[in-house]
Amino acid sequence: MILIWYQSSHFNPEIIYDTSLTLDPRIILFAGLLLESLHLIEFGILYVVIVLFQLSFGNLNRRKEISAIILSFLYSLTDEIHQFYVPFRTSSIGDLIKNVIGILLMWMLVRYLHKQKSNVVQEDFLQK
Repeated sequence: MILIWYQSSHFNPEIIYDTSLTLDPRIILFAGLLLESLHLIEFGILYVVIVLFQLSFGNLNRRKEISAIILSFLYSLTDEIHQFYVPFRTSSIGDLIKNVIGILLMWMLVRYLHKQKSNVVQEDFLQK
């Protein structure tokens, strides 16, 4: 959370504009896509970190999954509000949606991996 806050406080997109005048448009497009995909990545990672923290207190269950989603979403909302007040930054519903998509994608991945692990453990138990 601290890294997300720091990044959103200190990144100035105007710096990229000056550099973009000398770059190939394909590189600019790729850089733009990469920067936009960071919403998915950083809030997906935040969800996973919260789940890992919760696992230190016992097995993963529905309540822990939902609380991790809610915490990740609330922090995402807080970050968007924060960016509204930071010079050179903007706050948008589109960014919030990308953040939520990243959280939900990681939730589905964690859920799938947890289910796979549970199936392997049950098969090992039944074979013994």
